[in-house]
Amino acid sequence: MNLINVALDVPLMRCFSYSHSDILPIGTRVLVEFGKKPMVGFVWEINLDENTLDYDIQKIKPILQVFPEIITKDILDLVKFTTNYYHYPLGQTLFNAIPGLMRKPKILPVLDEVFSLTAIAQTNSPHLKSKKQQELYRVLTKSVLDKSAIKAIIGATYLKIIKAWQEKNILIATQTTVIPLLIQNKIKLNPEQQVIFDQISQNFQHYHPSVLYGITGSGKTEVYLQLIEQVIHNGAQALVLVPEINLTPQLLQRFKQRFPNVSMHILTSNVTDHERLSGYLGTQVGTKQIIIGTRLAVFTPFKHLGIIIVDEEHDQSFKQNDGLHYMARDLAVWRAKTIGIPIVLGSATPSLETLYNVKLNKYTLYKMGERAIENARLPIIKLIDLNVNPLIDGLTAIAACEIEKRLETQELSLVFINRRGYSPIVVCYECGWAGSCQNCSTNMVYHKGVARLKCHHCGWNMPVPKACPKCKNQYLHTIGQGTQKIEEGLATRFPNARIYRIDQDTTNTKVAWNELYQKIHKHEVDILVGTQMLAKGHDFHNLTLVVGLNIDSGLYSYDFRAPELLFTQLTQVAGRSGRGVKAGLVLLQTHYPKHELYQYLIRHDFGGFINYLFAQRKALQLPPYSFYVLLRASGHELYKVMEYLNKVFIFAEKFKPAGLVGIYPPVPAIIQRLKNRERGQILFYSQQREVLHGFLNQLTVEIPRIKPKYDISWILDVDPLEI
Repeated sequence: MNLINVALDVPLMRCFSYSHSDILPIGTRVLVEFGKKPMVGFVWEINLDENTLDYDIQKIKPILQVFPEIITKDILDLVKFTTNYYHYPLGQTLFNAIPGLMRKPKILPVLDEVFSLTAIAQTNSPHLKSKKQQELYRVLTKSVLDKSAIKAIIGATYLKIIKAWQEKNILIATQTTVIPLLIQNKIKLNPEQQVIFDQISQNFQHYHPSVLYGITGSGKTEVYLQLIEQVIHNGAQALVLVPEINLTPQLLQRFKQRFPNVSMHILTSNVTDHERLSGYLGTQVGTKQIIIGTRLAVFTPFKHLGIIIVDEEHDQSFKQNDGLHYMARDLAVWRAKTIGIPIVLGSATPSLETLYNVKLNKYTLYKMGERAIENARLPIIKLIDLNVNPLIDGLTAIAACEIEKRLETQELSLVFINRRGYSPIVVCYECGWAGSCQNCSTNMVYHKGVARLKCHHCGWNMPVPKACPKCKNQYLHTIGQGTQKIEEGLATRFPNARIYRIDQDTTNTKVAWNELYQKIHKHEVDILVGTQMLAKGHDFHNLTLVVGLNIDSGLYSYDFRAPELLFTQLTQVAGRSGRGVKAGLVLLQTHYPKHELYQYLIRHDFGGFINYLFAQRKALQLPPYSFYVLLRASGHELYKVMEYLNKVFIFAEKFKPAGLVGIYPPVPAIIQRLKNRERGQILFYSQQREVLHGFLNQLTVEIPRIKPKYDISWILDVDPLEI
């Protein structure tokens, strides 16, 4: 009998022991009985010493079933690091890293076969009448395809075609995807790009963390593509991490056009369970050569990973903000270091944490200061003082005049306001009632098209009341503006303009995105109204004007990161303008035109602004000059949550390393109630990361002993982005 520790999807910081007649490889998927319930688990340790067990060995249960799937060692190492760094239960960390279908106690479908043309079919083209079959043959002359790819070309009869072509010796099932690499639409690198490509490519066999700081439109993507081309030519695979908001049809089309015969897998929150499993297993055995995905893709197993690219590395969507609070960018760096491969962190506005690592000589900085298109220049940025320029439907006369000029010259304008819906709040002036969410301590947003109030945090919504629920006053008012209201005002002012609104309400599907892109490239759009969905990842060469509305909210926020986020957001959205040969103009409407942030912005002085922030952060010992961890707790009543946190605070104060770890007393969260749970938090901080984590290791052991009297849950958020 072999004693084996199995990791299970339970909220406990330990594994559980079972027995089996054979020695199983570490990472093997198994079925065990936990309590009286069958559960899937993964072998974590084998050959346990019976003398170290603190329970009766006779009561150890046997493993019920062994499945063929095995998680690779590099992923197990990544999971171990993740659970240790983020102080999250091992089993739950592991189950976060795998496809949903692998969590279920059943036999998984066999990985799809891969098909290629036979040698005879390659040299002698078969007679094919159907256009779909002709297209399939043409693609197969350049590539190998799995069943899903063949189905996409042929349609419902794809299985019949596969069988018929195999019988006719046209098609053969194969286990390899080694084919000549076909490259199309390759662009010659400019001298600046070429130097960077040469220097990074010299380090393909080593850990080489590089920061590719390139202004908007400087051609960072082209550098990525040529690095990936070289990696695939060397027989390795590539991982490209992008923010969800940046997974545009334009980006994916560039990859597919460049590598028409390379097997890719796109991993987003929208893929089906089967698609994720297929990509996961295909990448593990080497049939998928490029993975493009959001933060979850960092846990994808590779047969031979050769490079990791993190595009828009500053983007906060790389941080998971529920369950396991991990930062995919940081895990990607750790993974590249462990494997010994280069990683490229690209951005027009690198994060302060990344630039701090450059200051410490941990990362190599590469700069791209010129736009890739000849004669293209960064746009001119002008500030419009709202203290002397009144607003009409959200726009000043200056901004409206510039939009009118673009309509006359048939150029595209973008009106940016980072707030969807019609109005942020509906109120009653008689009694002061405001439409607030029943589950969250926030106001609901008025969406005019569906005549409903919606909470953008929990999703709860209700019809707009016909009268005030409190005093029955029939005259309710909207305060503030969202994309819908701005769109309405523009339609009134420019009745002949073709106006399109882009936010999560209008373009939440791939079809909607594709349709909009087609309209823009056919010059069938005059004015775009959008949120941060338009801030990056888009390249419209006819867009020459950007107007920024309601931008001041980030200047004086409770969040110390707000100025950095505002500067980044405005730089990114401004960068949409003037990316072609036509000059670009950016107009920012503000009540604070003399603010330092805006002065750095209009000079395109990102370096100066970063040094300004570094000085502020250092003076106040804020990250990255110190390290933060939040203990978040939630329950149904705030006083119970705070009572529990006060006990934790008193206990933690007793054993914290004096002078090395600081603790702020418990306070309610900024959004006190979220999804019907009251929330509070304690902030731990230290200038020494190792000391802080040593303290947390002890804290996570001791906290469970502080038994809450009520339904209280807690979690640690290491390196929090929201405080």
